Amino acid sequence: AATRRGGMVAAWRTVRRRPAARLGIAAVAVGHLVMVAVMSMTPVHLGEWHSDADVLSVVGVVLSLHIAGMYALSPVAGWLTDRLGRRQVILGGAALLLAACAVAGTAGHHTPPLAVGLALLGLGWSGTMVAGSTLLSESVPTADRPGAQGLSDLLMGLAGAGAAAVSGFVMEAVGYPTLTVLAAVAVVPLVALALRGTGGGTLDEED
Repeated sequence: AATRRGGMVAAWRTVRRRPAARLGIAAVAVGHLVMVAVMSMTPVHLGEWHSDADVLSVVGVVLSLHIAGMYALSPVAGWLTDRLGRRQVILGGAALLLAACAVAGTAGHHTPPLAVGLALLGLGWSGTMVAGSTLLSESVPTADRPGAQGLSDLLMGLAGAGAAAVSGFVMEAVGYPTLTVLAAVAVVPLVALALRGTGGGTLDEED
């Protein structure tokens, strides 16, 4: 009831008191930030060495693989979240995001490895999104879940919007490879946060 009356402020107070909930929100926000930052500038990067005649088809294929990585295997991400644990899948998603940044950033002017990098980026996003959302939901009381989920959606949207706005300036100033390095750096605090605890971090464990 307090969360419903207090809106986002009450939701933040609820989340702030629970480390597992904070990890869940961080996983969702960071995964989305990294995904948007790299994905949004990939078509621009492809346009640097593809002709106008074929760039649209190439972009279509690369982004199709990326979107398939985001959604096609989301049931598998959900199964792994239940099977292995929320924190473990968040760490796996973070590892995939780091791998995606490494592959895409070193692909140069070669489309196949860039496409692999974007597919990995989608898979990493899926892992952090599914496991992070699950961990958040089960780490707060039932009455507080709508407010906590609203806060998560707000932070995810702000992270994505900020990444999309800044990535263009980074791309112009220092190029696509450096953009992927900076995106990888953004994953490091999430990994550190996930490694701080070894338990499941559920509501029952924290109350």
